[in-house]
Amino acid sequence: MSQLPVTTPVPGSSLDASLSDAGVAGRITIVSDTRPDRIGTADHTGTSEILGRAADGSDCSYSFSGDSFTAVAWYDEAPDGMLHQMAVSVSSDDMPSNDGEQRAGITNGRVYADFVSESGFGTAYSGDSTEESNGGSSTIDAARTADTLVFTFTGTTWDDIDFSGQMICTGITD
Repeated sequence: MSQLPVTTPVPGSSLDASLSDAGVAGRITIVSDTRPDRIGTADHTGTSEILGRAADGSDCSYSFSGDSFTAVAWYDEAPDGMLHQMAVSVSSDDMPSNDGEQRAGITNGRVYADFVSESGFGTAYSGDSTEESNGGSSTIDAARTADTLVFTFTGTTWDDIDFSGQMICTGITD
């Protein structure tokens, strides 16, 4: 049975996107990873962070069609057990566009985190209400301050693993 989500960090706390050359950073906390006992994968219980690298394709931007906004952090050379990709995606209609604007309770978005593993099996944690089967769920809050966007989220994977965290993007322009 799924546990209650953990409390997310205060928006903009020690997670520092300015340390990323792409201006994007993420943090995810997995409450209790049940996959090791069930399917023999690594235990990712706890908090993990990622600083996106521009050379690996990290960025925060609207889709080509303009209907969604995605913050994605990639770290291709991450060692075994570390995050190598994390993303939050929401509809353009749910994006705060003005300084100080906030949007809360977005449930039609997507949160995704993937860890490095030799097997590549059981390493992705996703809450995606748009996925028709086994998508899990997530609730996302989005806040804009000047050129910084903070996405704070909670979610549950398709196999009932609770997670929470943040993605932060800096240097955002309209």
